[in-house]
Amino acid sequence: MLASPKTKTSQTVWAAKWEHKHGEDISIHTTQEGAQKQLVAWARETLEDWSSDPQDEWDKEHAKLDDENLIKAWTDITGGSEFLYVEDHVLHSANVWEEVSEDN
Repeated sequence: MLASPKTKTSQTVWAAKWEHKHGEDISIHTTQEGAQKQLVAWARETLEDWSSDPQDEWDKEHAKLDDENLIKAWTDITGGSEFLYVEDHVLHSANVWEEVSEDN
C-alpha cells in the first residue's frame, strides 16, 4: 500500500486535461474556473481542425456553441478521439511527510 500524508494541508488545485491522439496536455490552475477556461481555449484553438467544411451547417453550429456546451460536445465533435475535462487535486506541503500513514 502506498504511503500518504496523515493530514491534508494547503489547498485544492485544478488540472485541465486534454487527451488526444498525440498524448495528453495538462495545465494546473488555482481555481476550477481557470481550468475550465483552459479547456475552452484549447477547444476554440482547434475547432477549425475538426471542420470538414466551414460552410457545413454541422460545423457552423459547433462554432456557435457557448463555452460550456462546446466542452460537453467536444468528444462528439472529435469523433470520440479527444477528451477535455477538469480534475481536482489536493496540494500538499513538504512538511506533511514528516508523519505518513499507510492507510488511505
